[in-house]
Amino acid sequence: MKFAIDIGHNCPPDTGALGIKKEDDLTKAVGTLLMQKLKAAGHTVIDCTPKTASNVTNSLAQRTNKANANNVNIYVSIHFNAFNGKVHGSEVFAMSNASKGIAQSVLKEIVKLGFANRGVKNTPLFVLRNTQMPAILIECCFCDSQKDMDIFDAEKMAEAIKDGLIGDSGEETAKSDKSDKDDKDDKEHILEITTATVLKPSTDQSSDLPKESLIEIAPGKYPVLDARFEEQHYWVKWPDKTKGNRDTHFVFAGHCKVV
Repeated sequence: MKFAIDIGHNCPPDTGALGIKKEDDLTKAVGTLLMQKLKAAGHTVIDCTPKTASNVTNSLAQRTNKANANNVNIYVSIHFNAFNGKVHGSEVFAMSNASKGIAQSVLKEIVKLGFANRGVKNTPLFVLRNTQMPAILIECCFCDSQKDMDIFDAEKMAEAIKDGLIGDSGEETAKSDKSDKDDKDDKEHILEITTATVLKPSTDQSSDLPKESLIEIAPGKYPVLDARFEEQHYWVKWPDKTKGNRDTHFVFAGHCKVV
């Protein structure tokens, strides 16, 4: 089997989150070990991490373009989350049914290491929307959570991901996307808009999106049900669909903060 491994960020200006440890360091450690393990198991591995990029979108496009050009079977993007130091656990993003099955298998192995199961989630991240094969984005755990960093081990994480990708997955964990409801650390948050901006349906630049999909929002504090950081944006879950007839939005992190 041929795998595309994307070591998240590590390509300025595309840099990761800062916490107790740097996301760039953690993704590089896990991604490098994962590639070694997959090769040792007899699989072909394509490293999709770019060396240089003009901006974050260019960095992301290079990753997906390389995977598509090499006609890989599965695309795997390695990331670490950061939020408020209190939220903890692991989650995997996937969009297609095939991708969700892979995500379930990988997450099942990661939570065996002791991390809280935050479920498989369907969010239209750039690398998931622009790959031609089943693709997953793994948020291994939270790099700003002492609870997660105390149990994190790069070798064990890489082994767990490898087992989820190529090992005997056994029975499906049908309840895994329910488990994030059991993690009550992050049920209510406040999105504080510091500069007038827009709510977007994806992390793409505003100039690349249909104008009708952009919802103007004024400075102020807004309650949200859930939030996470990805691709220089905050993904937020709104309490209702009064904003653009959707309840999930992306906001550029430079214009807001979540408390």
